[in-house]
Amino acid sequence: MVTTTTKWVSALLVAGLAVCAGCSKSDSNRPQPSKAAMDLPKLQQAFPAATPEQQACLSQAGDGIRYSLYPKAIAALEKLAADATLSEPQKKAVADMMEGIKQAMAQAPAAPAQ
Repeated sequence: MVTTTTKWVSALLVAGLAVCAGCSKSDSNRPQPSKAAMDLPKLQQAFPAATPEQQACLSQAGDGIRYSLYPKAIAALEKLAADATLSEPQKKAVADMMEGIKQAMAQAPAAPAQ
């Protein structure tokens, strides 16, 4: 009697664990931002001799991208884009990065309401 009960309890526990293991959410369903569209090294290479203000903006933008704080990154890049001393390649690199961030923001799931 005890052996049969033990077998049934064990079987139920194993079945319960198998069911629970299949309930986890998969990260593969989430769209990932295009890394090509947000090529941070390419942006940094466009500024080989950046001024301290430009370096601060690049650093803020990099932090925003790294930690998916896209509004922070956009704000830093907008400030950088407003710099009148930027060359055309620099302006293009900033515009390309902003476009990539906007695409990532559009693909990101909405934040849950609190």
